[in-house]
Amino acid sequence: MSLENQFPQLENASTLDWNDLKFFLAVARGGGLTPAAQALRTSASTVSRHIDSMETRLGARLFLRQQRGYLLTDQGGALFEQVAEVERAMLALERSGSAIGDGACGRVRFATSETLAHQLIAPNLVELVRAHPQLQVELIVGRNLADLGRREADLALRIVGSPEREHDPDYIAHALGGMPFALYAAPALLQGVDDWRKLPHIAWDAQWATSRPVGQWLARTFDGREPILRTNSITAKYMAARSGLGVVSLPCFFGDVQTGLQKLAPLGIDFLPQLWLVYHRDLKASRRVQVVREFVERLVQQHILAPAAGQAAQ
Repeated sequence: MSLENQFPQLENASTLDWNDLKFFLAVARGGGLTPAAQALRTSASTVSRHIDSMETRLGARLFLRQQRGYLLTDQGGALFEQVAEVERAMLALERSGSAIGDGACGRVRFATSETLAHQLIAPNLVELVRAHPQLQVELIVGRNLADLGRREADLALRIVGSPEREHDPDYIAHALGGMPFALYAAPALLQGVDDWRKLPHIAWDAQWATSRPVGQWLARTFDGREPILRTNSITAKYMAARSGLGVVSLPCFFGDVQTGLQKLAPLGIDFLPQLWLVYHRDLKASRRVQVVREFVERLVQQHILAPAAGQAAQ
């Protein structure tokens, strides 16, 4: 059924404002004004104005306003399916267009975690830019996985708990290998201690502590005792451990080069988080994306995997 038939007050679907439609999609996906505002980096009042404008133009109520959030009405649900399909087609066209051309030029949006961005990618970007001066990189740092289908990023380096991780069928995912972790502590904390397992320890926040193999291994190692500190930041964990607060688990490529910490024990190989490099299938022919992919793969091999293999062989 066409939009004009669903919404008699709408004389022509082409008169719909795409900006209004983006706000409509964000509210439908987020379930409220605040999540939509955060996703679109604007204010809740701005989101509300766009939704009100759209409902007035269509002559229909698209959402039920409830205390727990915004719920799609039947008409809103039907509209969502059509608008989401239009969005998918537009994003696919954008990806196809950005893949045209053999030169490594233009912007690549690259998403990864705090530690990988700060300690691996950013310090080595000068090498990439020198080799490809027409290339620009937008580095997106965070724990939440970027939605590559909606172009939140072109390429992502992800840390996942299982080597059998399932990815979106529209993504091409390269398994790079396990990222070695170890336990570290400040030398002063270890003085006069026979068994470091009896010392206080620093752990991930509650979400990661139970869902990630590293967190589960840490809980077993310290007999299920509550950590003295929980945090979702590796930098914060390192700074706290260096001060002598407790024993900490860190990626070896980061922990091994930090001052003020002594390495205690490696994480068992069965518990290693896995590194995956992921991009959308539509960008397979994009020279700029493939250049960045090859660059990141080299960094992971040189700075994370090769040093760990060398230590294991000693």
